[in-house]
Amino acid sequence: KGGPGGVIADICSVTGFNSIYQVPVYSASKAAALSFTSSLAKLAHITGVTVYSINPGITDTTLVHKFNSWLDVEPQVAEKLLGHPTQTSLACAQNFVKAIEANKNGAIWKLDLGRLDEIEWTK
Repeated sequence: KGGPGGVIADICSVTGFNSIYQVPVYSASKAAALSFTSSLAKLAHITGVTVYSINPGITDTTLVHKFNSWLDVEPQVAEKLLGHPTQTSLACAQNFVKAIEANKNGAIWKLDLGRLDEIEWTK
């Protein structure tokens, strides 16, 4: 239902536009995915492909408790992350569906603390 070229709903993360220095590789890879997605969205008029990114905030999953980390920073990273408010995976999933239903080319959706917000990102 996305049109003649299809749809790419790229799963990124809020760390793509708000880096977490304790997990630099994760943050950098999410920033790269966000930039790639934004670039593809600008080609929709040629490709017919609708492209947008879905960027969850800190969600209470095993990821926030266990990291493949470097320099033995894992305990400090988990402690710092869990010091921030988290959202449930159900709230994240519900907003995930809303973002997909919106099907807005070029949108950057932030899914955080039970909210779905479209954000401006100009990097």
